[in-house]
Order: sequence, then C-alpha cells, then structure tokens
Amino acid sequence: MKLMRITSYFSLLFILLFHSCSDGNLDIASFEFEETVNTCGSYTLYRLSTDGQKEALIVTLTAQQIRQDEEPVIPVQVSTSGLYTVTDRVFDDQVTSSYFCSTVPPVEPKVLKNWEGISGFILVENRPVYEEDGVTIEAWEHIIVLNDVVLESGEEKLIFNDTFLYGTFTTSPEL
Repeated sequence: MKLMRITSYFSLLFILLFHSCSDGNLDIASFEFEETVNTCGSYTLYRLSTDGQKEALIVTLTAQQIRQDEEPVIPVQVSTSGLYTVTDRVFDDQVTSSYFCSTVPPVEPKVLKNWEGISGFILVENRPVYEEDGVTIEAWEHIIVLNDVVLESGEEKLIFNDTFLYGTFTTSPEL
C-alpha cells in the first residue's frame, strides 16, 4: 500500500512537471535575420527574420548619422521615445515593406511581441565607394553597429552584449 502511494505521488509529480514545462505560445525574438538592411525613407532601417519574415529588427536614425561625408559620427544613445530607437517586433504573419513604409502602419500583421531599446548606443560609419578611377564616388556605404543595447518588453529583457553588427547599406551620392 505504501509503495502504491509513493508510485502515485511520483506519477502525479511527473504529470505536473511535464505540463508546467510547456512554453505555450511564447513568442521569443530569434535574432536570425536576413543579411539585407532594408530602408524606408532615409532613416528607418529594418532587417527581417530568416524564419518566414515574421520578425523585424528596426533601427531609426537621423541625417546626423546617415551622411555622405567621412567625418566621424558620434555614437547616439538608444531611447524608447526619441530620434534613435531600436525595436524588435514579432508578428503573427509575414511582414512586408508596406508595414514599415506606410504613413499609418497597417493593422495586419498583428504585433505579438514588441521589444523596445531602453539603453545602449548606435554607431554609424559612413564610407565612400569609389568607381574604378579611384576618384569618383559611386555610392556611400553606411555600416550600422549596436553597442550594449538592451531591449525590454514588460519585465523581460534582451541584451546585445558588446557589439552587434546590424548591417550595411548603400546610398547613391547626392549631386
């Protein structure tokens, strides 16, 4: 009788542990993004996830960082509301450029998780790309790096330790 009670107790404990370990419908940032840095306008940058494009890592900057000169750019502080933001969004369906480039974002796809940058820095290096003659600039390359960025969603935090190469994109030279 005692052995049967112990066996029942362990069976119940096993069932409770098994069911409590289920992650349910958690939507966690993957941080596996396509190489391409997409732009909307000049200063909204986004990269889409490699897993069905249901996640986006979004960075917003200003003309102070995305420039066509080689002057050193001072790193800017990430904030939740301001000119320099880093956001990671998880969607319920594939997201396209129309989501980012609309004046008013569409209702679909729905945002399941929104991680906002609360601290850290965004660094930008602007480099000329020369034609074969070595004199004429054919484009400008902009290299974006996130440094010690912390994203928050409710009580949860995602941390970019040290530096994270966000990506590189080019712009045509201004005439």
